[in-house]
Amino acid sequence: MKRARVSALAGLAAVAALITTTPALSADAAPAPRTAAATTATAPKVIGMSAPAGMWSQRISEVGACGVSARRVFANLQSDGRAQSSVISQAVAARQMPVISYKVPSVDTLINGGYDSWLKATHSYLAGLNVPVTVTFWHEPSGDMDPAKFRAGSQKFLDIMKSSTTPKIEVGPILNGWLLDNKVAEFTSFTSKSLLTQWDFVAVDSYQSGTAAAPGTKLPARAVPLLATWMDQQGFGSKPIGLGEYNGFTAAAIKAAGEAILSTPEAWFGLAWNSDGGTKYAPLEGDRLAEFVKTKADSRALHDSGC
Repeated sequence: MKRARVSALAGLAAVAALITTTPALSADAAPAPRTAAATTATAPKVIGMSAPAGMWSQRISEVGACGVSARRVFANLQSDGRAQSSVISQAVAARQMPVISYKVPSVDTLINGGYDSWLKATHSYLAGLNVPVTVTFWHEPSGDMDPAKFRAGSQKFLDIMKSSTTPKIEVGPILNGWLLDNKVAEFTSFTSKSLLTQWDFVAVDSYQSGTAAAPGTKLPARAVPLLATWMDQQGFGSKPIGLGEYNGFTAAAIKAAGEAILSTPEAWFGLAWNSDGGTKYAPLEGDRLAEFVKTKADSRALHDSGC
C-alpha cells in the first residue's frame, strides 16, 4: 500500500518554515539501525555526514557524534572487494550506516562483465558485515557518461550486488539533484521503469545555488519535494528517497534541508557535506553548524550512534 506523502507544495512550505527542535532520544531509547524496507512515515530519519577520511575525526568532534547515523564513503571498485574497507569498518563500529558510492576504471568493462568477480567479492565482503549498508553505482552520473551507459552499468551492478539473501545491502542511485530544477527529462533518462522497480531507494545530491557572497534562492532542500513528486509521477511514490549530500551557504539553507528530510514520509536518509576549506560549501561552522546539530538532535531523527 502506498504511504501518504506530503505534496510538493506542503514540502516546499516545510522547507521554508522555522521549526523548533525537540530533545534527542536517550541512548536507552534509541531504535536499531534499519533498512530501506523499514522506512515509514513515522520511522526515525537517518541523518549523516560526508567528509574526507583525513578530516573525519575533526569534523565528527565538531558536530558531535550523537545522531550522526550514516557516513558517506567514496570507493573505486577493487578486485578483492575491500575498497575503502578501513573507512567502512570505522563506520560500522560507530553504528553509522555506510552510504557507499562505487566507481570503476571502465564503465564499458563493467557492462561487458569484466568486473563481475570484483562485484561478487564486494558483495561477499559487504554481506559479511551483517549491517544495513547502501551501495551506489557512479553517483551523479550526468556529465560523466551517456544515460544509456549509466542504465546498463546500473543493471550490471544490480544483478550482482542485490540479492534476496542479503537484504541489508540496499542498492540505489544517487543522481544529480539540480536536474530536477529544469532538466527533468535528462534526470529521467538516467532511470528506467525496470531499474526503478529493482532499486531499493532513489537519492540525489543537492546544494544551494549561488556563492557564499551571494547565496542563491535555490536551497538544497528543494530536491526533496521535487524528487518525491517525480517518484509519484513514475508510479513509485512509496519507495524511499534520500539526500546523499547536501550543503548551503546559510544557516537557513542547512535548517531547511534538515526539515525537508525530517518531515517527508518517504525520506530515508540525508547526509550533510562537511569537508575542508578548499571546497565551495565547507566547512560547517557557526550558525550553519548549529543548525546541522539541531537537525540530528531532532526527535524525528535516528539516535543510535554516539549517544
